[in-house]
Amino acid sequence: MTKTYIAECHCGQVRIACKGEPYPVFMCSCTLCQRRTGSPVHIGAWWPMEDVTITGATKAFRRTTGEQGREVQFNFCPVCGTSIWWGGSTRGEGPLVGHYGIAGGGFADPDFPPPTHSFYERTKHDWISAPDDTPCFAGWTDDPAVMAEIVEKLQNR
Repeated sequence: MTKTYIAECHCGQVRIACKGEPYPVFMCSCTLCQRRTGSPVHIGAWWPMEDVTITGATKAFRRTTGEQGREVQFNFCPVCGTSIWWGGSTRGEGPLVGHYGIAGGGFADPDFPPPTHSFYERTKHDWISAPDDTPCFAGWTDDPAVMAEIVEKLQNR
């Protein structure tokens, strides 16, 4: 039976049901994610758009990401302000086109899968550590081998 993960904003007005296992699960310590989440580290889990059902009203904020220079739409609850999901574009390039990113903390699940990759280690707090055996990168990576691995796993879901 396929597992369904449920994420909610702080007040419960926004609810997100995600079918199957997330991939990738990014841990990001960039300063933009730190400011967006109000936390020293961000966990973002990705699912194909067709496996995600979002209910409740959200408000969008668009910004250009750091080193990648891509515009991303972040969506938050207009009642409590929780930043809960982003992405969802079906246009453009990159392995995550056609996917939603969901805030890992929204699942409030201690058994949630750990990060598959950790980015922006150069701006992380010294007391934050990625789980053992998690590939870590000083910033974002455009390493073809890493991107090929992500694409391959996305295609073989």
